[in-house]
Amino acid sequence: MNSLLRRLSLSLAIVLLIAGAALALGLQGFPRTLVEEYVASRLRHDADQLLVRAIEAPAGSGALEAALSGATGPAYELPLSGHYYLVRRGDQVLRSRSMWDADVPLPPSPASNEESISHLPGPAGQRLLALAGHYPGDAQGQDIDITVAEDITTIDDAIAAFRARMLGGVGVALVLLLALQRRMLVRGLAPLGDAVDACRRMERGEATTLDGEAPVEVQPMIDAVNRLAHHHTQRLGRIRHAAGNLSHALKTPLAVLAQTAEEIEARGDIAHAEALYAQIDTMRSTIERELHRARLAGAGPTREYFDARSQLGALAEALHRLHADKRITIELDVPDCRFPVDREDMLELFGNLLDNACKWAHHHVRVSIDASVAPGELACHIDDDGPGVAEEMRQRLGTAGLRSDESRPGHGLGLAIVGDIVAQYEGSVHYSRAPALGGLRVSVRLPVASH
Repeated sequence: MNSLLRRLSLSLAIVLLIAGAALALGLQGFPRTLVEEYVASRLRHDADQLLVRAIEAPAGSGALEAALSGATGPAYELPLSGHYYLVRRGDQVLRSRSMWDADVPLPPSPASNEESISHLPGPAGQRLLALAGHYPGDAQGQDIDITVAEDITTIDDAIAAFRARMLGGVGVALVLLLALQRRMLVRGLAPLGDAVDACRRMERGEATTLDGEAPVEVQPMIDAVNRLAHHHTQRLGRIRHAAGNLSHALKTPLAVLAQTAEEIEARGDIAHAEALYAQIDTMRSTIERELHRARLAGAGPTREYFDARSQLGALAEALHRLHADKRITIELDVPDCRFPVDREDMLELFGNLLDNACKWAHHHVRVSIDASVAPGELACHIDDDGPGVAEEMRQRLGTAGLRSDESRPGHGLGLAIVGDIVAQYEGSVHYSRAPALGGLRVSVRLPVASH
């Protein structure tokens, strides 16, 4: 599904994740670099102190040791203190007292007048940061190599703990930002959801207009839907009003024509009278069909739900009285639910189906509605115990004017009107043999809004 909310959430989430990954990557190196630069500056200071003393020291091994003694503080005097140095002047090599008898593998000094920084393993599991430098010769022309190292085990552990806390904090912050971002998007797009809900309520017949104000980006759509709903309601009202007026207006001319046909028949001109009767019946059936079609509301907005159980019960009572001479039992297997479809359309639909079933039934008619077939669908079956319809004729049922038995009353319009209503709702109608009663089964499926 192409969801705007999902697309925005995904895009912003990717941006946040990229930013979080960049921050996490920065946390991997930046704290260590910052701390090591600070430690290197201290080592460089100590190396400068040693270099000055070594340059000023006179020749002789004892003079160099005396010159370097106390040059860098007591940390280099304590055994395995974590602070070490090595000074090489010519053939003379002097180690700090802190090395004691441990073999600290200090790196060699660079060949040129420059410095190098490296990491080395130290005694007792220490991790050393070492700075090595090669410096020009002293007054005697001897070059001086100085290596200074410091234990950074405690600093490494502190950096690792800081990194773990920061990564955890970044993870929590990302989760909170994603949740906050989702909430902001939902709130920002809420007017669109409100508009959709309002449209669905209008479709179910709960409202004919969308109420409330919306942002300027959404308000034009709501105004357009309101105008469309108002136009639809007005148009349907005009059509039904015009259909009623037309029905009343045509009654008098048809009555006059019928009276004229009777007068012609009374004068003995039977052929012309029958021809006139046939044309009058055709006109009446055509007018009745078109009036029924004009009154259909279709699947548009309606304020009047179809209450299946109560309204079909009332319809069954009326048909009992209409077909009282046949003593027909009309069985209703109908759930107690309301469908968001036009009540008049449904009464027209079931009225024609039940009337047709009662005309052909011997004693029993059954109406069943299955509300659990599929969401948003009205599925029903109307069965009778009549003679049924031959298979070759079932395909033609619903054709205007088709009557399978001319001896039965009616114009053959009932099932045609049913077909019009079903087509208006974009549903389907199917004719088959009733499995239990043996007569005709009419199955209708209408897509409707959720109820």
